[in-house]
Amino acid sequence: MALLPEIVRRVVRAKLSGGISMPARGQKQLPSISIYFSDPLADLISTGAQDSERPIQRLSRTVFACGGTAVVVRYAHKRDLAVLNARRFSRVYLLIDDDLENLEQSDGLPQDYRRKLIVYRDGPFRRLMDLVTDVVAPSENILSAYSPKRAIHLDPAQCHQTAALVHHHNVRPFDIVFAATRSHLHDLSHVAPALAEVLRRRPDARLTTFLNGHAPRSLRNLPNAIHLPMMEWSRYRAYVAENRFHVAIAPALDTPFNRARSISKLHDHAAFGAAGVYSHQQPFDRIVAHNQSGLLISNQPEEWRDSLLDLAERREKTLKLASGGQILSQTLGDIRRVRNFWIRELGLA
Repeated sequence: MALLPEIVRRVVRAKLSGGISMPARGQKQLPSISIYFSDPLADLISTGAQDSERPIQRLSRTVFACGGTAVVVRYAHKRDLAVLNARRFSRVYLLIDDDLENLEQSDGLPQDYRRKLIVYRDGPFRRLMDLVTDVVAPSENILSAYSPKRAIHLDPAQCHQTAALVHHHNVRPFDIVFAATRSHLHDLSHVAPALAEVLRRRPDARLTTFLNGHAPRSLRNLPNAIHLPMMEWSRYRAYVAENRFHVAIAPALDTPFNRARSISKLHDHAAFGAAGVYSHQQPFDRIVAHNQSGLLISNQPEEWRDSLLDLAERREKTLKLASGGQILSQTLGDIRRVRNFWIRELGLA
């Protein structure tokens, strides 16, 4: 099967898709800002002097202000801290979706990624916490570390457009996606030999990742494995809008960092029109109904192999799971819920 034209098509369509604004040079967008804050409140956020009448001002890439309240999304560095100290806000919300207090050697994170998080946690983050009054996170595991701050649970919004499911009626190919960054590489590596076996036994199956040269060795050089470069958020959103898959996989080893992750992958999978396959643990064991809105399976590689082979053979089951996953995503990811949360918290009701 000649895959090169397919690779070119996907990359070019992602680059050229219209309708999604690209960030200014040097200003990479953070997914967390979109799915927890800026998309639900887009019409209320000032984008410049011409929008000065809008109630929420963007002070920097990650800091927003509404009257005497500030909202910090994940990061606050030297300039951000200076702004926060100068304005003396009465309330400072921190929206965080990483478990910075459980960065252990056994968490499976790439060493360079872990070091980056530790440097931030032990430096600017500690100074930020002196100012924070309220912590907002998608996991009780994260929130438990921030007592006596006011802790608020908030799941992310679905900010992709939900895909139609007509691609499930095509007999071939059978497209599988691993829509995750290098922070999940150890998780994928655990089941990679089983995935490689699926691809060898089903030449009509195709696996797409965004790991480029970081893909596990057993998944490299396979004719039906596509390893695209990691994409900046706005480009990834364009890619999601243009591409469809039958199955989306989210293996996750049982680590504190993984147990504190959000349910955002559910929304990605729904937008791809894919049936979600998840490790049977937090956060998905609390939301996914097995065999209805996705599959919850153990971390035994053989179970991943057998489950994917079964879905490739039983396409009506794959379609049913994809449909159930979309209903779940639309329910939990209702953008109005996130919007109403912030309108109440910011006193805009």
